[in-house]
Amino acid sequence: MGEASWITDISTTDVAALQPYLQPYLATLVDEVGIKCPGRTADLIDAVIRATLRVGTTHVPSDLSAAEAEVAAIAEQFVIDVHGVSDEQFARLKNHYREPEIVAMLFRMALSDGLAKLEKVS
Repeated sequence: MGEASWITDISTTDVAALQPYLQPYLATLVDEVGIKCPGRTADLIDAVIRATLRVGTTHVPSDLSAAEAEVAAIAEQFVIDVHGVSDEQFARLKNHYREPEIVAMLFRMALSDGLAKLEKVS
């Protein structure tokens, strides 16, 4: 039997039952991605996504730089409709960040969005 044999013992619709198995791995992954995000963007992304989904009590800073405001706008749009993130938003983001930083922030958005939605249904 492989390492993931426990999956066959758990109903795929029982999200809460999967959380104890996934949480340590996902927490490490989120931390590693956060390290690659510039400045306070990792925390900003988490706050915007949690606020947009109304998960927990979250405070989005009001003293955002122009660059951080772009990140916040994209993070919010990412939650509402990922296909609605425009080329213009990415062009403005490229004025402030390098491509590896943008990739890290987008990966952080995907992880944060998924984890917040998982928390919301649990």
